[in-house]
Amino acid sequence: GELRYRFIDPWEVEALETKEGELSAAVIGRARYSSFSIASVARSCERIQREVGGLFLLSLWSKLKGAIFITNAISAALPPWERDAGGDLQMQNGVPAEPSPYLNSIRKHLYRNVLFRRLQLPQRFLALVQVELLDLKNLTAPAGSSLLTAYALLRLKRSGSSAPLTLKARTLDSASTRPKKIMKSSGPNAPASWGSLVRFRFPLPEDVNCDGVSLDRDCESLFKGPPSVLQISVYEKKFMSDLTLGGADIKLDALGGGGQLEEWVPLRNGKDGITWFARVRITLSFELMCIEADDVDPVITTATPTAAAADGPDAILGTALTPSVGLRKIQYLSRLGGAYEDTK
Repeated sequence: GELRYRFIDPWEVEALETKEGELSAAVIGRARYSSFSIASVARSCERIQREVGGLFLLSLWSKLKGAIFITNAISAALPPWERDAGGDLQMQNGVPAEPSPYLNSIRKHLYRNVLFRRLQLPQRFLALVQVELLDLKNLTAPAGSSLLTAYALLRLKRSGSSAPLTLKARTLDSASTRPKKIMKSSGPNAPASWGSLVRFRFPLPEDVNCDGVSLDRDCESLFKGPPSVLQISVYEKKFMSDLTLGGADIKLDALGGGGQLEEWVPLRNGKDGITWFARVRITLSFELMCIEADDVDPVITTATPTAAAADGPDAILGTALTPSVGLRKIQYLSRLGGAYEDTK
């Protein structure tokens, strides 16, 4: 059959359908990940323990639960820039240029991934972004919003991306909420009336430094850093043709690991300006999984961004148990009428 190729973003974003999907095995970015397992960590440590101290050290390591201890120690390790409290500020053109809380959280977990990798351990952190759509209001209506059925398209993207997010143009890293009736509510502290939730996850690539900069210059020019903007488009469900309520780009700079970002977001709708507002809560966390480096396709481990991975039915990384996230989404969107991938 016909063989097709596509560029693999090392920061590839996956839209998750369920909470269980947060820890599900998958080929995402340029590596294959499986659920965290102490047994996998123990097997990785076994060879080193045998070489250093033989069966006695291996037995002692197992009895003291060394795999759990080293996992907890590295997971709590602080990078040098946080240990050096009171050090000099990073300056750029005479102005302090400290990274945002969002990027600093990613840098911290990239550093921990480096420690795992140097010790030849399989543990790796992946980033999880949870988006809750709490409320939707037409603030120009004095009595609040009337009953309507609404849904949203969401996407995690880089700040320079210009790909559209509409019903006719869906990107591979986009997600859609189910249409939901939104009850009438009023007041800034009104109970959540929308209540839709979307989850995203993306890997922290192997071939980047602790600042998230790729070690390959060509790769960095194509895929520069992690996604840092949440794009949202909101629609009202209608019988014949859905009505666009508006859209917005939400920067994640103020979002730190384990923290939340909640705000009312104005939805801009072309020439109609801003009429609708959405209350959004965003949470960033990091989950520990295991990378299966020995099984990664050699095309992807070459660390060249122009080395594309084949996306034919017989060229999926791994087996059906760990499907390629990108290929699975291409097949899904193709059934809906087409797929588009933005490379910015």
